[in-house]
Amino acid sequence: MFDITDEAKVYVTDLFIQQNEKDLGLKVDVEKAGTPAATVTFNFCFPKDLTKTYQKFEYEGFNAYIDELNFEYLKDSEVALKDAGTSKKLTITAPNAKGEEPKEDAPLEEKIKYVIAADISPGLASHGGFVELIEITKQMDVILNFGGGCQGCSSIQSTLEQGVEAQLKVRFPEIRSVRDVTNHTNTDNAYM
Repeated sequence: MFDITDEAKVYVTDLFIQQNEKDLGLKVDVEKAGTPAATVTFNFCFPKDLTKTYQKFEYEGFNAYIDELNFEYLKDSEVALKDAGTSKKLTITAPNAKGEEPKEDAPLEEKIKYVIAADISPGLASHGGFVELIEITKQMDVILNFGGGCQGCSSIQSTLEQGVEAQLKVRFPEIRSVRDVTNHTNTDNAYM
C-alpha cells in the first residue's frame, strides 16, 4: 500500500520486538481524509479488534492494517525515518491524503468549506475552537456556527469580522455578509 524505506522498516521492526506481543500489528489511519487538515497516524493494534474493512499488508518484520476507505488517500505514500534531534521519528509523505483544492468552477459552498478547513480552522484550533458552514443564503449571506473554545468567547465578534469575514470576502467578493448563528450563552469552554 505504501513504500517504506529500509531504515524505517528496521525501526518499525525493532519497535515490534520491544513490544514482545506476538499478534500485534501496525494500524495506519488517515484522520480527516480528503481535507486540508488530514493527518496520517500509526498505532499498534491487535488485528482481531479491527473492523472487516481493514486489510492486511505484509512488510518485512510486521504487518500493517489499513482501512479500505483510506486506500486512495494513501496511494503513492512513502514512510521514512527522520532525525528529530536526539531521536528518530517515522514520517509519511502522503500526497493524496489532503485531497485537492476545489477547481475554479466548483460550487461556492465547496470552496468556502475548503478555505475554512485550510486557512481558518487551524488558527481557531490553537484556541480549542472551530467553525463550520451552515448555509449560504440566496442573498449570498454566509451563515456560520462556532464551537469549542469559540463558543461563548468574548472575542468572537472581532474573530468573526476581522478574521473569518475578512478572509472569506477577499477570496469570494460575491459574499454579501458573514453571520454567526452560534448560541454564545454557553461559556463553559470559551477561550476568553
